[in-house]
Amino acid sequence: MGEENNSDIILPTGSAIHKALMEASNKRIVFFAGLSGVGKSLYIQQLAKISASRGRVVHLLQWDLTREAFQTPEIMHKYPEINGLTHAVIRKAVGLWARRGIAKWNEEYCAEENILIGELPLVGNRLIEVVQSIDDAIEALLASELTRFIVPVPSVELRQYIVSRRSNSISKPQHERELHDAPPAMVELNWQQILDMSQLLGLCEASSGAYDPDIYARAYAYLLQNRQFRCLRIDAALPVVGSVYELGVVRSELSATAADVADIFAQLERDFTREQLQQDVEHWYRI
Repeated sequence: MGEENNSDIILPTGSAIHKALMEASNKRIVFFAGLSGVGKSLYIQQLAKISASRGRVVHLLQWDLTREAFQTPEIMHKYPEINGLTHAVIRKAVGLWARRGIAKWNEEYCAEENILIGELPLVGNRLIEVVQSIDDAIEALLASELTRFIVPVPSVELRQYIVSRRSNSISKPQHERELHDAPPAMVELNWQQILDMSQLLGLCEASSGAYDPDIYARAYAYLLQNRQFRCLRIDAALPVVGSVYELGVVRSELSATAADVADIFAQLERDFTREQLQQDVEHWYRI
């Protein structure tokens, strides 16, 4: 495999995150799990560049892109956004399709040089199905050592810095995908969901409500209990130049076809009432 292009890699050599991504670049699948505003997009970019420099062929799975196929005008009319949130039925449909999409990718790109890198918010039933133990064709791979889940856990100060930069990138985007980044208010809402879950499950005691790295790490460790994962504590900002969405050469991005979407919705509408689906999504943290 080739050497890294140091002009593309901004991770300090020898740092914990650099070592973790170097190791991850040897895996078949690597998913970064966590909330918006913790640096996932930057680490996805860095892993993509490291992997490519080492001879891997990069493929992507990302929540914002994957759900687009499920948000046609017809579907949105039936399942509209509620207070700016993707409808529960759409969130469930995207998650169920994602497992099929990963299985299809694994068959189509079976050569060892291929690596799938993805982003899993998990909170609020955003691709939570990928970490649930389900008896299907892809479970063995998702649970194996060939697949690594990484949870970046920023310090309080670093998270504040990342969220402040997010406000700037949304107002002055350097890449079209920055327009779709969750705004700070949504970032805080998602944190509250994680905190509520942690308190409900007894993972933490009463909290002030402010972001807490320890609670955050315990919450995602719980969500990833069926997977090979690593939480990475990070306290230093990196010298980002340009947009974190500039990933270099990407062979493919997993996306559902119109037929896939129709099949998933048919399954959901056949097997569940809307009330059952709503309840299932509200209890998204049941692993």
